[in-house]
Amino acid sequence: MKHLLLATLIAAFGLNALAQQTGDYTITIATTDPLLSGDSLDIYFHVPNTYTSSIPSKMILGFHGLGNPNNSDQIRNYLSPLGDSLNAVVVCPDPYLQDQPRSEIVLNLAYDSVMTWFNIDTNQIYITGYSAGSDVAAQYVFGEPTHRMKGFIWHSPGFFSSPDLSNPQEIPPVCLCSGTVDFVSIVQANILNGSMSNAGFPYLYNQIPGVDHTMEYPAFTQEMMECINFIDANSSGLGVSEWTGSRVSMYPNPLTENQELVLIGLEGDLNISVLDASGKMVWSKRLKNVANRITISDFRNGLAVGLYTVSILSESGSLTKRLVVR
Repeated sequence: MKHLLLATLIAAFGLNALAQQTGDYTITIATTDPLLSGDSLDIYFHVPNTYTSSIPSKMILGFHGLGNPNNSDQIRNYLSPLGDSLNAVVVCPDPYLQDQPRSEIVLNLAYDSVMTWFNIDTNQIYITGYSAGSDVAAQYVFGEPTHRMKGFIWHSPGFFSSPDLSNPQEIPPVCLCSGTVDFVSIVQANILNGSMSNAGFPYLYNQIPGVDHTMEYPAFTQEMMECINFIDANSSGLGVSEWTGSRVSMYPNPLTENQELVLIGLEGDLNISVLDASGKMVWSKRLKNVANRITISDFRNGLAVGLYTVSILSESGSLTKRLVVR
């Protein structure tokens, strides 16, 4: 395994050389944030042999916990075969377990650094965590994330079991993985499964037979790939993109019978389209001089229960959101 000091590497080879590195290595970067008390940050990487800087790659962010894996080197090694299968760069920074403010600084530093070193497709970034490390990822995803993720694989949940589900349209697909003999987190897993089932966002409960509180088992990559396939099948966009006005909200979501869909935060001339899960357009309209709020009701005629994509285009930018109709 290669251990690289960022400043030395850049001085000797430049960022382009770093972007061509494949295999396993660790990069240490200096941090200046006062919450990190001048600590340096170690980031553990696995870059698949198929990676090339000329083609955008996927990325997997992973956080270790307090069992197995209990360090960033281990979880990087566990996730590496998955990264090879997806042509994804695996990125595992050292979190501050049970200290969310500092862990989020670490997460954002790692994310921003990787974006300068590698050619990453920002629409193809997955986040996962194990045990207490899953708490770091979960609180980020269900909070107010600086960077949006394509999906979240919640493996062997730790202490956190009360995510904010009040805005399901802002939550990416979630896959909860729990071993059937994981008696460390069985209570948390049951609580989470009960709250996230039918909560209005794509959710899969992946129970793994005979596995306890660990990521070390023969079918690990296969189980993770099942989650990836679920996330990919249920991803229709990552929210606001290049929108210059205020953040757009859409409610109610889920939408039930006799309700009207309301969008707030839009402006100007808009093209609004509603697409079904197969990508077929089921409703489209051109609106002029929208000022903040619009109410959509007529698209409900003949619309079946299911998951839809609402796509909005204007001179100010573009927006894609998921809509659940019940």
